[in-house]
Amino acid sequence: MFGMKRLAAPAALLMTLALVSACADSAAAPDTVAALSPSEKASLKIADITDEAAPGVVLANFDLERILQRVKAEITAAHPDIWVAANAPQGDDPVKVKIVITRYDEGNAFARFMLAGLGQIRMEGDVIFTDAATGKQVGEYKVAKDFAFGGIYGGVTTIEDVEKGFAKSVAQILETKQSSVLARMRAG
Repeated sequence: MFGMKRLAAPAALLMTLALVSACADSAAAPDTVAALSPSEKASLKIADITDEAAPGVVLANFDLERILQRVKAEITAAHPDIWVAANAPQGDDPVKVKIVITRYDEGNAFARFMLAGLGQIRMEGDVIFTDAATGKQVGEYKVAKDFAFGGIYGGVTTIEDVEKGFAKSVAQILETKQSSVLARMRAG
């Protein structure tokens, strides 16, 4: 009986760590600023995707490139046929996507380790969709991802873990868009 009690605490700790392990890289629900038009075709196509840091946001070029590659990988995994050439034939109506990183805060690992809520990691951005042919904006969303868990898990989590969640959130915008358009087509 005494041996069981000794094993219970470490087992509980491992189970807790396993349960929260997806927090940093899980998707966060994007906020709609200007929704993609319901008249958009069900098979949305992307001609190009870029990212940049907003004025005042300090972000190295290699960080921007890593974020862009993560977003592309998440979109491709969810929608492998979404990419199209910028000069696609009429009827494809491709869009360009621009991600503007408006906040990029790596936080403080030691502060997170000491107490949950301190030293938070935060990443925010605007995801802007424009018509590839005209340059007219057709949609805009805000994505915010943060992490503030404490203890060992909080101390070892990095901004790169949060970037994964950010990329999943951007891909989720496309999933929501395609699912809602398909639902309308089936209903109508």
